[in-house]
Amino acid sequence: MMKNYKLHLPDGFKDTYGYEMLVKKHLENICISSFESFGYELIKTPGVEYADIYSTNGQIKNDLYNLINREGEVLALSNDFTLSIARFISSNKSLNSSSFKYCYSGNIYRYPRSYQGKNHEFLQAGVELIGESGINSDISIIYLACKTLEKCNIKNYSINLGSSKFLNTLLDDYKINEEVKELIYQAIDNQDYVTLGHILNENTEAETADVILDLIMHGGRIKFIDKLINRFKNTKCESELLYLKNIYLSLKELGVDNIIFDFSVFTYQKYYTGILFSFYIDNVTKDVISGGRCDNLYKDFNKKYPNIGFGIDLDVLTLYALNNNLVSLHNEKYLSYYDKDSFINATKSNDILREKGIIVNQLDFKSYDDALKYAKENNYKKIIVYENNKSIIKEVA
Repeated sequence: MMKNYKLHLPDGFKDTYGYEMLVKKHLENICISSFESFGYELIKTPGVEYADIYSTNGQIKNDLYNLINREGEVLALSNDFTLSIARFISSNKSLNSSSFKYCYSGNIYRYPRSYQGKNHEFLQAGVELIGESGINSDISIIYLACKTLEKCNIKNYSINLGSSKFLNTLLDDYKINEEVKELIYQAIDNQDYVTLGHILNENTEAETADVILDLIMHGGRIKFIDKLINRFKNTKCESELLYLKNIYLSLKELGVDNIIFDFSVFTYQKYYTGILFSFYIDNVTKDVISGGRCDNLYKDFNKKYPNIGFGIDLDVLTLYALNNNLVSLHNEKYLSYYDKDSFINATKSNDILREKGIIVNQLDFKSYDDALKYAKENNYKKIIVYENNKSIIKEVA
């Protein structure tokens, strides 16, 4: 028997409704408001782009949702806002500034890797700081991420801070070629440390393999980075480690002291060139914020802009907020019932209640019993009853 697809969703997609949707929109609005308070301008890019924009160094990403339009052109559903904004800036001749600050919110679509779970659609809010480089812009981006989480009532979180530049410099110092580096990065990205060990043991000396594995497998706070600075003293790696320490010290002065130095922080994106960071909240395995510096990104768009940004996974944030009762959106809510002669009176009176912030759901019930049944099924605690040109509020037992 043929499956009736009208009654099913594709794998990796879900409906969101009711209170969960209200919470998600509430958190989305908080994030955008936070970004705008730091001077970021809201931008909306299309939900479909040419697939070519999702390529780095000529290699198109393999997690795209591809489409073919009537002209036979290859398109893709929105996959990465960083690249869409890069396309916008690079193609818009009316933009003459040397730096840009954009924020966004919208759905992105990605085929997940096997260990990531089944979601193919994510609601993401984030920022892009384009044209600014140096330690102050790196600090500012992480600080904005902190303030935004705190405005969402998230108090207990940690920041895992790493550096793609440090890893790349370290592998260069150990004379590891580009092909092997790519395998190492892929294993780190997949958090497949068994495979990482095999790759290192097959392509490096035992001592080198142990050093790299130890770095990837272990992280820590300020004592950890100080130990690494001493270990790599007078090498090219030292300057990047000192850079990370200075970020930590500045953020500590700003009241941020929950940083873990972690060189397993890596991403499937190949355009990152500097710091990488992920934010984690209590008892949630997936990061709620991820970001970093990608100063070579605009080369593929024939421009020269440094770039840093981050994205917030609003699905993860919403689930955490719901599970921990972090958002209270319980406006007073009535169900409205009226008899056959009270429609006009009920409609006018309900409008007055709505102006006071009360939610009033007015439906055409055949009887009060029908209204009472609906109220119980849909979690209404009060019914406002209009009969004989009079009104009374009744509690739902």
